[in-house]
Amino acid sequence: MNKFLIASYALLFSSMTFSQSKDTLYIEFDNSYDQMRKDDFTQAVQAGSPEEKLKRSTTYYIEQMESVNGYDFEFSFSHLNQSQKNYKTFGGKPPTILDKPKSFLKEKTVLDINFFRSTPYLKIAKTFEKEDRWEQDVVIFVVDVDEIKNDSIVLREVNFSRPVKQ
Repeated sequence: MNKFLIASYALLFSSMTFSQSKDTLYIEFDNSYDQMRKDDFTQAVQAGSPEEKLKRSTTYYIEQMESVNGYDFEFSFSHLNQSQKNYKTFGGKPPTILDKPKSFLKEKTVLDINFFRSTPYLKIAKTFEKEDRWEQDVVIFVVDVDEIKNDSIVLREVNFSRPVKQ
């Protein structure tokens, strides 16, 4: 009887946590477009190790395609890493970095420059945010074409921020 109860609780708990998981969106970022740019905030790489190079902090900017009153607005996607000491002191966890084969994205919908060119501001915002809030409602990964090597891609988890439109 106890085994049955434990199994029932485990099944119930796993189905509840699975149902609460967020959707995942992927964005292809290509710095060669004028409407896309990135700022790399990493100061120094410890001894040049490849592992530390992956942990850099970067903000990706994608310009909104519908200019308003001559002003250009940019959506930003931030991948910000802190030192391990900061995480231990203040809490939190570093953003996820995944190294996957290119085929990983084959069955996924990947947003690219055309999505930002053809989608109105509010629809872009609501793609990433909760209804009637500015709070991010999805998990977002950026695939930077500069980081594609052979059959390998790097997926960086980012946080979404949008410009305030008057």
